[in-house]
Amino acid sequence: MPVYPKISGSTSAKSVLNNLVRNPYASALLIDGINGGTGAAYNISMDATGHPVASNVRECYLDLCAQGKQNEIPIFAAGGVGKNGNVTQNGMALIMLGASGVHMGKFMMQTAAGCLGSENNRCNVCNLGICPKGITSQNPKLYRRLDPDQVAQRVVDAFMSIRTEMKKVMAPLGRSQSLPIGMSDALGIADKDVAERLNIRYVC
Repeated sequence: MPVYPKISGSTSAKSVLNNLVRNPYASALLIDGINGGTGAAYNISMDATGHPVASNVRECYLDLCAQGKQNEIPIFAAGGVGKNGNVTQNGMALIMLGASGVHMGKFMMQTAAGCLGSENNRCNVCNLGICPKGITSQNPKLYRRLDPDQVAQRVVDAFMSIRTEMKKVMAPLGRSQSLPIGMSDALGIADKDVAERLNIRYVC
């Protein structure tokens, strides 16, 4: 089973990656950006610490490309994937910026498990064992509220929907099976500063 470090998006992400490149046992790197955080995350950590995951992923991927090792160390991205409700487009954009895959824990907690939290109103009790939906609780009175079979089916449904949407994005790119990892020429953005930061096309 591959084991890889998960780090917060920061200016040191590239340094961690370069250490992994020199490690013969390295398998991958997961970068978690500022927009992540479960219901237990403090507002200060979500609002005032870390970097956006897109810029960190792009910087690390371009660094791997410069070393000719972009296929050796997969980069996984997390942190706010699906935050604006469009999980497939967010995920595919990160893949085109260089991620080999994305993590989306909070999105699944909220859509499949029925978490009451949202981006604007979080319970902040995930770590206290008193989750009103029984998701993060060992209290029998609370975890009986969670139907694991229903949650499992919703997870399957969510991933099948994501798969269908991914095919719609990939088809015009001429991809049917392989992910468009690092295929940044398919991306464009209307913000000139962001386009320069990510080294992608500026669309005015």
